[in-house]
Amino acid sequence: MILTEISWTVLPISCLVGLAGTWLARNLGHKFNWLHEPGPGRIHTRSVPRLGGPPILLGLLLGAVISVSIDGPVLGLLLGASVITGLTLIDDIQELSPRNKLAGQCVAAVIPLAFGMRIEGVSNPFGGILMIPLLLAIPFTVMWIVALMNAVNLADGLDGLAAGVALVAVTILVILSARLGQPEVATLGLALVGAIIGFLPFNIFRATIFLGDSGAHLLGYMLATLAIVGGAKLATALLVLGVPIMDVAWSVIRRWHSGTGITSRDTDHFHHRLLRTGMSQIEVVAVYCGVCATFGLSALILTRYQKLFAFGIMFALIIIVALCLARTDRQKPS
Repeated sequence: MILTEISWTVLPISCLVGLAGTWLARNLGHKFNWLHEPGPGRIHTRSVPRLGGPPILLGLLLGAVISVSIDGPVLGLLLGASVITGLTLIDDIQELSPRNKLAGQCVAAVIPLAFGMRIEGVSNPFGGILMIPLLLAIPFTVMWIVALMNAVNLADGLDGLAAGVALVAVTILVILSARLGQPEVATLGLALVGAIIGFLPFNIFRATIFLGDSGAHLLGYMLATLAIVGGAKLATALLVLGVPIMDVAWSVIRRWHSGTGITSRDTDHFHHRLLRTGMSQIEVVAVYCGVCATFGLSALILTRYQKLFAFGIMFALIIIVALCLARTDRQKPS
């Protein structure tokens, strides 16, 4: 672990920028009436600005500019982050159709590819690396980035939930990058950590600003690309984000089976069902972050082979919890 080569000053700088930027974004949201209104599929009961993307992006960019070399894959990563934040900010102000939003996600995912960032191989639990042919690596990389953007976006249903989970995940990736001798990647992750920390005081329970699509997509994009750059982090990202990713898969299957459309909004995600058991928002967020941290830390200490067992345990736990929550919902009187 090369701690002395990591630029630790980026953490307080990006935190202060995120803090000031979030305060400004919240005030601008109220001034120009860029608000997230209560409605079907939403549990909040008052109008709240949802402009979390720009201040987090600003903290990230400033931190990156002063601490790492902006060239090659890093340049592509930051350009893609800027593009997805800008495109989804339009959705926060004036809602886009699901098709246009997906197109924007794909555009942003292709940008780092153009700068040489792609998933070239995955770790073989039995040793070595399984290389992926270029014709498969390109669509696989795009699908990975788009999937994580949507996973974080769908997790953004409670105050502090998506930002808290992202904070845990980025911190785990920073630790792993440092262990792998990648100080620039770790520093870039620290810039994002600081920006999220600056945002969270405004986003925790009784939030005065939401991440919005711009913030959630930015965090998902950054988690996906940080897991790619430098390599050897996809399994870790899958473990730490296993619950949000499984929630996406479950939501798609559930909506397809019910015929409501996979892009429809509802309150049947894991976190919504946990709320209906009587847990508070704070308790649900704590459970989510605790589970993500537990599996993330396990990824740091387990061998490749042992991670297979961790994946199996996580998958089984999620299925059991999902079935129990569904049964609880059915048993409740209408």
